[in-house]
Amino acid sequence: MMYTLGILDEETNELDLIETCFESNFKIVKIPTIESIDQLIDLIKSEKIDALTIDYKLKENSSLIPFNGDYFFKEIYDKFGNFPAFVLTQDVNNAKKESKKINPRFIVDKSKIHSFIDPRNLTEKTEFINELILEIEVHQNSIAEDINELKELEEKLERGESLDEKENRYLELNNRLSKSISGYDSISNKYFTKDTIERLDKLIERTEAMLKKL
Repeated sequence: MMYTLGILDEETNELDLIETCFESNFKIVKIPTIESIDQLIDLIKSEKIDALTIDYKLKENSSLIPFNGDYFFKEIYDKFGNFPAFVLTQDVNNAKKESKKINPRFIVDKSKIHSFIDPRNLTEKTEFINELILEIEVHQNSIAEDINELKELEEKLERGESLDEKENRYLELNNRLSKSISGYDSISNKYFTKDTIERLDKLIERTEAMLKKL
């Protein structure tokens, strides 16, 4: 199975170069411009993007893009947790000092990616790709496990059984999956009592409040 890698970069040369580095290992979706985080999320969903590279200095080189890459990275990370994404930059040390929004391990030197074109760096390229694929699989497996657990609870409700102590888990799974990048949200409100809906609303509010503090 070939995963899909999105490349968000305002420079055409960089888009083409990064595509050349990864096109034999991933299906590539090039994103030369983006106006909002909502537009980016819609694109990730519609193109079924599994991982994303984001140029750090987007705004500085394009009047069409309102934010730099660290903004888009943080928004995706806050909303979707461990969705595989990393920021590319020509100046890693400066980006790490400048940006307080990104864990340094998610900031990658562009020159490292460029070096993958050279066959002599095949080992390093293979290690990088294998690590990225592992991140994709961990993310997708986590979603799949949540979906399976949620479906088991839903089947129990279909049989007319009570969830009892599992109700909080049901609410948590529904909330988490509805916010996931997959957009999965198949749970019918017919299972929710008024009290349950109020508890779900409170859970969502607490989650959003916690994210704002990060």
